[in-house]
Amino acid sequence: MSEQHARYQGLHFWMQSIVFASLAALLLVTFVGQRIEVQMWSMTPTLLEGDSMVVRRVLYTPARGDIIVFVRHDFEDGAALAKRVVALGGDVVDINTDTGLVYVNGAALDEPYVYEPTHRAGDILYPYTVPEGHIFVLGDNRNNSMDSRHTEIGAVDEREIIGQVVAVMLPFHRIGLF
Repeated sequence: MSEQHARYQGLHFWMQSIVFASLAALLLVTFVGQRIEVQMWSMTPTLLEGDSMVVRRVLYTPARGDIIVFVRHDFEDGAALAKRVVALGGDVVDINTDTGLVYVNGAALDEPYVYEPTHRAGDILYPYTVPEGHIFVLGDNRNNSMDSRHTEIGAVDEREIIGQVVAVMLPFHRIGLF
């Protein structure tokens, strides 16, 4: 085999590899994950404004404690919002703003990720029963978060969920998995 033919085969191999990797990345982003940037401070200290997140989109069922991204088309011009799932359909949520504790089904939540105790109740009535097919979400920066405590957001319909946040990928010093 000639040297020129060997170079051609090597170049051909690398071109195929680059095309295949690009297509695989495109398919993964389109059908499995998505990159979304944090726009607000409501998830401090877990997520900071400007963080780029990887969001798992397929085969996701909400679970308490997950961080999710959802879209409310009637709020903030359809912006994607990141919040933590606190309760699922059928759960009863109560908030004691004196102690700063959140209760789900009568049990106080252990929330080491919260920036400060929850001293804002919002404008919904407690105890609040989450409708079936919906979730109750709160920001980790509880006293500076627009979330399910406010009728503007309310319980999030599961069909509005884009996916679960699985990692921060930018900036580099904040890279990490959840």
